[in-house]
Amino acid sequence: MAGKKEKNLRFIRRNGQGFWLTDITLNYQRIRRFAGYTKADALNYLADLRRAARDGRLEEFLGRGRKETSFSEYGRNLLDSKEWKEKRSAERNEYSFQNLKGFFGDLKPNEINPALVRRYINKRADEGASNATINREITLLKSILYQAEYDGIIESNPIRGRRVSKLPENNNRERVILEMRLSDDDLRRLIESCSERIRPVVVLALVTGMRRGEILKLRWKDIDFRLLSIRIPAEHAKTKQERHVPLPAELAAMLDDLPRKGERVFEGIKDIRGSFASALKKAGISDNLHFHDLRHLAAYRLVKMTDVMTAARILGHNDLKTTMRYLFSTEKDKREAIEKSWENLVSGRQKDDSGFGEGYKKELEKSPQVH
Repeated sequence: MAGKKEKNLRFIRRNGQGFWLTDITLNYQRIRRFAGYTKADALNYLADLRRAARDGRLEEFLGRGRKETSFSEYGRNLLDSKEWKEKRSAERNEYSFQNLKGFFGDLKPNEINPALVRRYINKRADEGASNATINREITLLKSILYQAEYDGIIESNPIRGRRVSKLPENNNRERVILEMRLSDDDLRRLIESCSERIRPVVVLALVTGMRRGEILKLRWKDIDFRLLSIRIPAEHAKTKQERHVPLPAELAAMLDDLPRKGERVFEGIKDIRGSFASALKKAGISDNLHFHDLRHLAAYRLVKMTDVMTAARILGHNDLKTTMRYLFSTEKDKREAIEKSWENLVSGRQKDDSGFGEGYKKELEKSPQVH
């Protein structure tokens, strides 16, 4: 979104971050590139740009040679920067970048075009990647190319705007999981099929609904074995808000038995996809079950066992609408509700509208009435 304007400068604000771009024509070429985060820095950069043009050093100043850097090199340097490492999506970006690098790695950023990106999308779809996964990868690609534009590596982002359309996503993952009809026996078998290395990770996800990142970043100092509670600090939470999750005594004992190899409980474990896939195969469960689905299964169980507000606080949802997505009623749930309603009605155990039982009403009838 464009904002304030200064002669030969333009102030841009995107995603809450403001910065200045040059907008000037020198030596018959229009130059639009990142000039700084403050107006003073931008004015200094603009002055240096004009001096370079006057002295015949414009091409050198603009660093045209940087266009020779490959997408792989530029993207790697970007993801390794402090700013990008602090992004909430940093871990996910790493996975996405590995796939992007395999296709675009040897290309120069200015050689990437919409037709190539569409070929990439088709390739990833043929490999079995979901639409949501492909969309995340294209979003990262677009972000890298936008940054390359600001850095002067390319003149403009070739896939800006809607030049490459997003794929439709099936966001109702909860329904897909429920249709697998996983029983408690299935989940127990999954736990037993896990290697000792990832078994506590899987149990934590199934019982508490903690996210993978929250589990793998769990530190010993964040577990209170006396109060049986896990503290998830704001910097490890997706919502950037601290929360506390109750810990069953048996699960606390399981964690306490783990060797203390460092600051983190699961020190050295970075990727569990291979181990989790092996456990699914051994347990005879569909490989369509993803590790993050364990959080969904935990959420579904929690909303059936307690009120929505309590479940939301355990899961770390800021919006109750997110928690409400897990309030699905299966045919079994509906039948149990009808059977319970019938049993209460015919056995006379149904409570009155005030919420008090028959015993209370009988006592009330015995007491003096004041009219």
